[in-house]
Amino acid sequence: MRIIETNLNDIVSQFSDSKSSKYLDFTPTEVRIADFIRSGRNTKEIAGLLGMSPSSVQWHRKNIRDKLGLVNKKKNLHTYLSSLNE
Repeated sequence: MRIIETNLNDIVSQFSDSKSSKYLDFTPTEVRIADFIRSGRNTKEIAGLLGMSPSSVQWHRKNIRDKLGLVNKKKNLHTYLSSLNE
């Protein structure tokens, strides 16, 4: 129960940071996937944890990159998401 509470507090605290205001356009699933990406999980691990197919996770990753303006740019999604918390 404490792990869930800690994770929820981390997610909520992201919205108080002005850099993380881009998360406001994310769907709840995209927020969860972005959190896993930021913590270093790969597509297969995320798919297993969320009970979805790897192609679904890839689709959400594409939407996340699109919403962050990273389409056709050579930026690592993990690195970019991690930099939002600094």
